[in-house]
Amino acid sequence: MSAPDIPTPPGLSLDDLDEPPASVGSAKMEADGTLKLFFRTETADGTIGEALTVVKPGEKHYDSIVAHLGGIRPGQGKPIPPFPPPEVDPDSV
Repeated sequence: MSAPDIPTPPGLSLDDLDEPPASVGSAKMEADGTLKLFFRTETADGTIGEALTVVKPGEKHYDSIVAHLGGIRPGQGKPIPPFPPPEVDPDSV
């Protein structure tokens, strides 16, 4: 017996957009420096994706996230600008 054919929503990349979104979510820095990143996206067909990521000071990408936000202070909230597309090594594809 084969698996049912379940349609998947069409993918969306920044290349598909006429203009990239101004924000992909919001960030808040807690009193101890922990970053709470709330991401949200919606496809053209109305599919919604949401995620919460928590990054503590000293974790691998912490400093680059703070830099991407243009700096952030404890208690402050900011919109998250879109991240640049990842660089792909053509030899790995």
